[in-house]
Amino acid sequence: MRVKFLGTSSAVPTSDRGLPAVLVKTFGDSILIDCGEGTQRQMIRGKESIMDVNKVIITHLHGDHFFGLFPLVQTLGILRKRSDLTVIGPRSLGPLLESVLESTGSNPQFRVVFSAIEVGKTIELGKFELEFFEVDHNNFETYGVKVKEKDRPGVFDPQKADELGVPIHMRGFLQRGFTVKLPDGRVVNPSDVMGPPRRGSILVYSSDTRPAESVIRASVDADLLIHEATYLDDLKDRAISTGHSTALEAGEVANAAGVKRLALTHFSARYSDEDLPKFREEASKTYKNEVIVAKDFMIIDL
Repeated sequence: MRVKFLGTSSAVPTSDRGLPAVLVKTFGDSILIDCGEGTQRQMIRGKESIMDVNKVIITHLHGDHFFGLFPLVQTLGILRKRSDLTVIGPRSLGPLLESVLESTGSNPQFRVVFSAIEVGKTIELGKFELEFFEVDHNNFETYGVKVKEKDRPGVFDPQKADELGVPIHMRGFLQRGFTVKLPDGRVVNPSDVMGPPRRGSILVYSSDTRPAESVIRASVDADLLIHEATYLDDLKDRAISTGHSTALEAGEVANAAGVKRLALTHFSARYSDEDLPKFREEASKTYKNEVIVAKDFMIIDL
């Protein structure tokens, strides 16, 4: 799984940071999580193909997280996209999306398939499994999401294949999960030459939230937690009043969940890039594993 940050600011973009958007890719499949204003331009700047966007998750309906969705749909129509675009978000996004497309005369030649978020239900979407959970953003309907890469095949054992007499040209079928019949009539199953399945990588995206037990529960087995850190701790009162978290609090959440790595994002526009090392310092006071301070176009491989 590869994670690419397309926007790491909150509410207001800066000269260095776009509005929230994260692109998650695996084995030729991808999901765009949140789509702030200007996301399609960020994709171009980041050398990502807009035409590859087939799945979009919108975590909540604050403008900095979804105002980029409508121009993205328009651009995909202009570029003559044909495959479906799946959009998953809060239930009220469905009629809003339909209304915008209708009132602006948009008539894309592809289907925009909307699904409302359902908490506690696992959704299989392409090569991903998704689980949504409610977070604490001042009682505004907001969701975090756990993204699990589907389990990968085990490691191929060429020695076992040699012992069984599997011809070279048949081994690729076994690696892709197919049973093969040898020239002498014997049947070889993938399990005969493959190790146990390897667990897919797990990412948790907190969206906008105060520190929440729901994020901790979802992150217990995560390889990476992307947690908002809108403020430093000297503005904790501001974080509380606006339903956001400080870097110190994000570290506490990551520590409680025991995640392998923590990435901080969603920084207030009041902070310059020179201020960002302070976010790592604060989070590291409460979380002792690796803390990553996200920047636009940063890539994290899981």
